[in-house]
Amino acid sequence: MTSADKFGIAFSIGFTVALVAFAFAFSNASTNTQPAVASTPVKPTTSTPPPTPAPAAAPTPTPKPAEEKPVVEEKMTTEEKPAMEKMPAMEEKPAMEKMPAMEETKAAPMKVAVSIPSGASTPGCEDNNECFQPHTATVGVGGTVTWTNGDTAAHTVTSGTATDGPDGTFDSSIIMAGKTFSNTFDEAGTYDYFCVVHPWMTGKVVVE
Repeated sequence: MTSADKFGIAFSIGFTVALVAFAFAFSNASTNTQPAVASTPVKPTTSTPPPTPAPAAAPTPTPKPAEEKPVVEEKMTTEEKPAMEKMPAMEEKPAMEKMPAMEETKAAPMKVAVSIPSGASTPGCEDNNECFQPHTATVGVGGTVTWTNGDTAAHTVTSGTATDGPDGTFDSSIIMAGKTFSNTFDEAGTYDYFCVVHPWMTGKVVVE
């Protein structure tokens, strides 16, 4: 180490000590010269406490949208399919087309003419029920049947049968050739009649 270096170190140390001593002396001088300040008691100041803020309203929870379940298409086997799918479509027809057509019932006539043919006085007309034409006359209740004698012989139109005799329902007595006899039937039923003079001559009246 050279003499210059030793001198520099010694100068630095001395200078530093001098600065410290000067600073310490200045600090003591300022402390002794500062007058004492009487401390004034500070009165507590009464102040209105600030208003307590109202608690904030709790936020309304937003409802979560319902979760949509995925639509699962059910696959049906052939056995599980309704029976209607297996059946062919049937067209519905109106009820009137499904019902069989109904025949119109014709009302019985209220007037019927019966003739006594020529030759009825001779046996044989009974074989084909031609002694009175028509053999069976149909008339409505309240209807009238009129017999006309077209034979040359006299005849009768008498209710009943040749076996059991007259029943008293109606009787024309003797009808001469070309004459007529009429009877009105007020009750439904079947009425047998015959000719008293020629008992093989028979006929029938049906009242509906």
